[in-house]
Amino acid sequence: MGLNCVRPVDPLCAVIPRDVGLDASPIRDSRLPIIFLIGGSGAGKCLLNSTQCLRVAKHYGFCAMISKELLRSEITTGSQRGIILAYLMSEDKLIPADVMVQLIIRKMLQELKTTRGFLLSGFPREKLQCQHFDRQIRPPDLVLYLYVRNTLLIDRVLARTITVTERQETGSFDKHWKRIKEQGRMNKFVLKYYKKRLVVIDGEKEEAEVFQDICNAIDSVLKEFPSTSGGNG
Repeated sequence: MGLNCVRPVDPLCAVIPRDVGLDASPIRDSRLPIIFLIGGSGAGKCLLNSTQCLRVAKHYGFCAMISKELLRSEITTGSQRGIILAYLMSEDKLIPADVMVQLIIRKMLQELKTTRGFLLSGFPREKLQCQHFDRQIRPPDLVLYLYVRNTLLIDRVLARTITVTERQETGSFDKHWKRIKEQGRMNKFVLKYYKKRLVVIDGEKEEAEVFQDICNAIDSVLKEFPSTSGGNG
């Protein structure tokens, strides 16, 4: 199942219920740090990003927000929006940018009084999501890009894919390779859009080294947020 993927928008997107009047001003007024953690597509990256996101969030007392988990949470409600999102995800179709940002806003508002900042993993996936987020909330303070070569991404994906026949292996490889290449193309627009806030992290290092590099980048930004610097140990 694809999550928040980069394929053409489905006509059903127009009838997804929106949160009309959702007010993000408390998030802006809080002046809490907002950090994006993004990377290449594929199960290997998702595992790496999610693992690092949760670990870093715990270290700093941040709210960890993983895009695929926000979508899954909405689906479990059984709402009309959740039903449509489940269909779009099952078809590897693009989740509308405004809907994705509204899910993020709602989660941020829920956690606003108990967190020291927000760390978003797997978002944004494309330029339009960047624009919606900046307009409805505000630009992030830092964008971390976990760089992993496409060839290593596909290795990580296939290592987690159990296949029975050679035909299934070939189909699985082609599907995942296409997705990795397409997401890499979309990432270029995101990285260019946020180039002044971007720090590239070598995601091919050992997990502990990746964590330390992420923390070093965050510490540099948190100098502007004295109450949050230093982490929770």
